[in-house]
Amino acid sequence: MVHNYRQNMQDKATVSIVGARGYSGLELAKLLLRHPAAHLTHAFATKDFRLSDDLWDSSAVNIKCLADDQLESNLTDVVFLATPAEVSLRLAPKILKAGKKVVDLSGAFRLKSSDIKAWYGFANTEPALLSEAEYGLAPFCGPSKSHSRLIANPGCYASAVSLALIPLLKHDLIDANHIAIDAKSGTTGAGRKASENLLFSEVDGDCLPYRVGQHQHFPEIQETVAKFSGAQIDPHFVTNLLPCKRGIIATIMATSKTSDVSNIEKAFNTEYAQYPLVRHGQNVTQLAKLSGVVGTPFTHISYKLTENKLYVFSAIDNLLKGAASQAVENFNRLLDLPLTFSLTKEG
Repeated sequence: MVHNYRQNMQDKATVSIVGARGYSGLELAKLLLRHPAAHLTHAFATKDFRLSDDLWDSSAVNIKCLADDQLESNLTDVVFLATPAEVSLRLAPKILKAGKKVVDLSGAFRLKSSDIKAWYGFANTEPALLSEAEYGLAPFCGPSKSHSRLIANPGCYASAVSLALIPLLKHDLIDANHIAIDAKSGTTGAGRKASENLLFSEVDGDCLPYRVGQHQHFPEIQETVAKFSGAQIDPHFVTNLLPCKRGIIATIMATSKTSDVSNIEKAFNTEYAQYPLVRHGQNVTQLAKLSGVVGTPFTHISYKLTENKLYVFSAIDNLLKGAASQAVENFNRLLDLPLTFSLTKEG
């Protein structure tokens, strides 16, 4: 099947990106332009633009760039929504009604049991679609179903934290009641719109806590961990802004139920044996470096066990595994391709 997609142009799925001028949208465009099974035909934004102005890729000039209000008359096989959640909520039903598929990078369809209005500020007016949407945390989400139409791409903090916690809780290696999470992100996590608190002079040389106790990825982490590990958690969770463009480092502190670090290693080996996009080990100095993951689709997880205290560090690129490259993994799922297809040399 992969061979056919590489060789036969007519087998390519036509794809488009709404919100293509945003940071995640641009990263997604880069990935889709070189994906052998994708034919990126359209890009949409709220104002006139040329994708070739932002992407140093000769094929970017061939992409038709249109305003958002022209989406419905230019639908493709798969539409990626790199849009605010309320925009995704408005657009997804129209796209699905036309018989197309959606990979949504926003939070519009992520929360199944939490009060969406409390965390996102608006009510979900599409309960049937919310129920239908697949939460696409690779590799735990597994293959897509034959009737899959709508995939909710996980949030960046939720991806980094959940990938580290699920193996530990699934194998009953930490106390679910004693977890604290200190997560830090580069400024691109806040999007591309101009904002005073994101000015260079505001963030340079600083580390700023924000949305303390109110971050929308908190209930997402709770639901994701419960879904894939069976454990209920209510951790301390704080997010911080780093004076760098991209990357997330999540530090997780937990009470360990084992005094043997090999049990920790075994759990990660078991859960990620067939998933090469997670690298893990005890080398905290190397694996916890943002420079090791920025610009890649990889997640680096490292850990240190001291008596009954377990320290875990999970590092990702917020624009890739936290958004665009994970969206490509979900696109691969829709086409029944390997998760890593076009994301790694081997894939």
